[in-house]
Amino acid sequence: MYYFEDFKPGDVFELGTVTVTLDEIVAFGERYDPQPFHVDQDRAQASPYGGIIASGWQTAGLFMRCYVDGLLADSACVGSPGVDEIRYHQPVRPGDVLTARVRVVGAAPSLGRPTTGIVQPRCELVDSEGRLVFSMILHSIFERRRTRTAVPFSVDPVHPGPVAPPVTAA
Repeated sequence: MYYFEDFKPGDVFELGTVTVTLDEIVAFGERYDPQPFHVDQDRAQASPYGGIIASGWQTAGLFMRCYVDGLLADSACVGSPGVDEIRYHQPVRPGDVLTARVRVVGAAPSLGRPTTGIVQPRCELVDSEGRLVFSMILHSIFERRRTRTAVPFSVDPVHPGPVAPPVTAA
C-alpha cells in the first residue's frame, strides 16, 4: 500500500504497457471526439497526420488506466484537485505499444488537512521507439500513514484553527 510518505522527488514508478487498436481509436472518436482524423480513414489519410490517430483525451485515458492498475489500486489515494501542463508530443497511432510511468517532481503535506499530502508526478507515455507521446503534471492526494502524535494546523496563522486530534495507529 502506497501512502504519501512513499513518494520522494526523483522516484520513478513504471506502470506497464497498453496497446492501441484501430477499433478503440475509432470508437472513442465517434463517441467523444469525432474529428475526421480520429474516425474516417480516408479523410485521416489526407490530413497532416497521414492516417488515423487517437484523440488526445483518449491518450490521457489510456495513461490513467495504467496509473490506476500500476499504482493507485494499491494506494491510499483519495483523489486529485487537478492537472497541469497536459501535452500531446507525438500522434498515437493504431498498433502503438505505449509504456506508462510517473516521475515524482514534488510532494508536500497538505496545509489544510494534516492527514493527507499532495504528490506531483510527471506522468508520461512513451512509444516502443522511446519517443515521448504524452505528458502531464498531476496532483494526487494521498493519505498519510497514521501517527500517534497530534499535528497542529491552521489555515490562517493570524486566526489559528483547531488542532487536529491525535490519530492512533491501526
